[in-house]
Amino acid sequence: MATLKDILDIELFSGLKLINAQGDLNRYVEFVDITETPDIKDYIAENTLLLTTAMVYQDNQKGLIQLINDLHSVNVAGVGIKLSRFLHKIDQEVIDHANKLNFPIIEIPYYWKLGAITHEIAAYIADDENDKLNFAIDLQQKMNKMIINEYTIDKIIEQLSKLIKAPILLINPFLSIESQSLYFKNKPGEARQYLKKFTDNYNHETKEVTFDENEYGVFEVPAFTYFPYYIMILEIQKLSYPFSYLAIEQAVNVLSFAIYKENRILAQQQEDTNQFFESLMKTKDSSPIDMSQNPDFFQNYHLRQSNYYQIIICGVDREDGMENSVYLSERYQMTFIWLKEMLENIDDNISIYGLRNNYKFVILMQKKHENYIEYCKFLQKEYKKFFNSSLSFGIGNQVTDFKQITLSFIEANEVYDTHNESYLREFIEIYRSKSVEELLQLIPVDKLRPFVNYTLGPLAYPQKVKDKELKKTLKVYMENQCDITKTASLMFIHRNTVKYRINKCEEMLNMDISDPENSLDIRLAIFTSEHLTL
Repeated sequence: MATLKDILDIELFSGLKLINAQGDLNRYVEFVDITETPDIKDYIAENTLLLTTAMVYQDNQKGLIQLINDLHSVNVAGVGIKLSRFLHKIDQEVIDHANKLNFPIIEIPYYWKLGAITHEIAAYIADDENDKLNFAIDLQQKMNKMIINEYTIDKIIEQLSKLIKAPILLINPFLSIESQSLYFKNKPGEARQYLKKFTDNYNHETKEVTFDENEYGVFEVPAFTYFPYYIMILEIQKLSYPFSYLAIEQAVNVLSFAIYKENRILAQQQEDTNQFFESLMKTKDSSPIDMSQNPDFFQNYHLRQSNYYQIIICGVDREDGMENSVYLSERYQMTFIWLKEMLENIDDNISIYGLRNNYKFVILMQKKHENYIEYCKFLQKEYKKFFNSSLSFGIGNQVTDFKQITLSFIEANEVYDTHNESYLREFIEIYRSKSVEELLQLIPVDKLRPFVNYTLGPLAYPQKVKDKELKKTLKVYMENQCDITKTASLMFIHRNTVKYRINKCEEMLNMDISDPENSLDIRLAIFTSEHLTL
């Protein structure tokens, strides 16, 4: 859109002069109109340059002050007054008032007829808009060719910067610099300064940015619906004709597609890596591929030879009523990118894999880290800054051989799923081996009860005092590796009493208690009968 300054700089309009020194010539001019009536306020559009002879004010220029107030209140670009027939000079009082408002008063020389100059200015505005439209279309076509020629995002940003002749920063949804034009390559400090200006004015809730148009412009790049990118263009007000905001709109549209396309390609490549990793975790082969035989092959999947491996399962916490599939898909993709960026900055030996079917992520540490719990806490804290969700972690034990990595994977999944299915949030849990009691709890009751009754018979749940004494003696005897003397000492009874009771138990159970297999069954049955409710 042309400004008053653009119009006054044209040779054809060189006779037009700014009367008041404080008039703002950077106001946009979208329309031009003529009037000789003072009550124009309710009938004039914004960004109009109003032309007049001001004949109704020839005997009372104070009326111009009210006219200026009215025009200023509806964002009129300025007023052009033909000084010849009715007015020959504008009173200083009127000029001073216009200066206070920075409202431009333009002098139209005597040789211009209002009808003629209106036509010429309107034609210039139309030509100006056509030039800007053509520039925008040309810019779009050039950027489309970049995509066809498979330019990277970095290359597209660099070429766009050259086309509009302005430095550019591309900022990702995590408020870090994704790409930058050549201008910043040798001025990293300046890039950080502008990024700080961006983040200082960024609203995390609305994802909107306020900015000073005289210094730079910020435009949303909606490559993703819920996680937009942004381009920051420096000195946008100084960009030369025929640059326009329409050109920016076209550039943003093409850039959005380019970012989306590049992310989809990377996501597909990662999906292949994810599937390979999952296949390794699910293999039934007792002798999996030896990494040492083909390290380069495994390197392609971010797997390295090491004497330390540990799996951490990471997942976004459950949210009631969350059914927006587009949001969930974008959040999964953005979370993966964010995790990868955060963890690889800590250690490039940390690899990330996605488990798409259940929206979980695998963090594989291939070097010992003493502070991995603190890493998880840090990730939980930082994640909330960019996502309206929270993270939880299940941690498997470390292993020293790649062939054992499935053990750590199973442990991490188990501890994560156990807590996630209990609807716990923001947990960080390390897998611990299950006790006998916990293992037995995994067996259905209808399977355990027959085992206890069959093994212990009448001693399973004794009611008589004598039977209770027999079961207690049997328990202590089994716990002390069938040592009669130790059993007698612990129970404060005679050794012969222990022998008698054990013989009696063997008769009732109809089995040799000293047999290793029978001994194990008896100990499990006694433990189950006393610790589990069947």
